[in-house]
Amino acid sequence: MTSHPSSHHADAPAAAAIGLLARQGFDATSVDDLADAAGMSRSTFFRKFGSKEDVVFADHERILRQVTDSLAETMQGPLEAIVDAALLVFNHHLRNRETSRARYELMQAVPALRDRELVTSHRYERAFLQHLLDRLPDAEQREYKAVSFAAAVVAVHNAILRRWLRSGESPEPETESRDRSAALAKELQALSEIFRPALLDSGAAQASPAVVVTVLAAGAGNDAVLQAVRDALP
Repeated sequence: MTSHPSSHHADAPAAAAIGLLARQGFDATSVDDLADAAGMSRSTFFRKFGSKEDVVFADHERILRQVTDSLAETMQGPLEAIVDAALLVFNHHLRNRETSRARYELMQAVPALRDRELVTSHRYERAFLQHLLDRLPDAEQREYKAVSFAAAVVAVHNAILRRWLRSGESPEPETESRDRSAALAKELQALSEIFRPALLDSGAAQASPAVVVTVLAAGAGNDAVLQAVRDALP
């Protein structure tokens, strides 16, 4: 997968706002407080983020665009592309662990943010599904299987992400982050192999033909030819 920088300057204002919300409390923090933390005026904050709820997931607007652009440009197979896209999202969390953990704490305290997380997850799932439907052979007959794979990828990603977020572990060295990313990649690749026959194999109609070679005496009759072929077949 293409490497990405450890952070993105466009995420810095949202990260500062999320950190303040986690420290001060969602209800106790005003939009003016958030605008100050983000280094902008109140009007600029509203224009850029819209609301307190919106700023909590603002970085995912950029990541979702990155995911859809990556899927549109990829030369990989559809399942491999989805795995890489999920890893792109996961690695964003690992690179921005303080913001990700602050957001997780906020979601535990504010039900409306948990609802918003579900919407965000669904948008990734829709992006994965659309890519599958665009790239799979006979996609119209495999739509439900594609739905299942897209949902399963998001579910596995979120389960591993939440386990890490709940652990509350101290900042990790780069090698440990790579290990976590590799562990998710292994799980998603295993998931791909489970779905691969249903999504990519076209069954017996496209099975490789059997090739039979046999030696017959000159002048062998039809019955002898047929019997020799039957005997040579596995």
